[in-house]
Amino acid sequence: MTALRAAVLWLHVLCGVTWVGTSAAFVLAASSMAVDTAEWRDFALRAAPRINRLNFAAAALIPLTGIGNLFGAAMTRKGPFPPAFMGILSLKVTIYFVMAILLSAAVGAERRMREAAAAADGLEAAARRLVRLYATIAGCGVAALGLGLWLAGT
Repeated sequence: MTALRAAVLWLHVLCGVTWVGTSAAFVLAASSMAVDTAEWRDFALRAAPRINRLNFAAAALIPLTGIGNLFGAAMTRKGPFPPAFMGILSLKVTIYFVMAILLSAAVGAERRMREAAAAADGLEAAARRLVRLYATIAGCGVAALGLGLWLAGT
């Protein structure tokens, strides 16, 4: 494996782990506080925008590095990819799109949460939605990372 291929692979993995890890960390931190407290509100209003920006950067790099990984794998193969490889890859791409949609929804939930905090109405519902979205992103991401390990073995 060349140094460039290794770097692209590790950047791909790092982006995936960042996206999953930040989402899971938010859920864990949020679950340790009561949603209706000032502490939770302050945490969510500070953390969610930063997490969303970081996750958007990771989400933008994942397809680029994934294509690079696929190209590198194709260059080293003597024949076509096995059907199992293509099936797993298709599932990973589907999970990626689901996660991207969830990330977009998380941005909307974050915006509604900020608006609710300013209006002092509906913050709890918006906050719970944001936690559910991040939890779903983390769950999907864990599945995608697991499938990536499976792909690495094929």
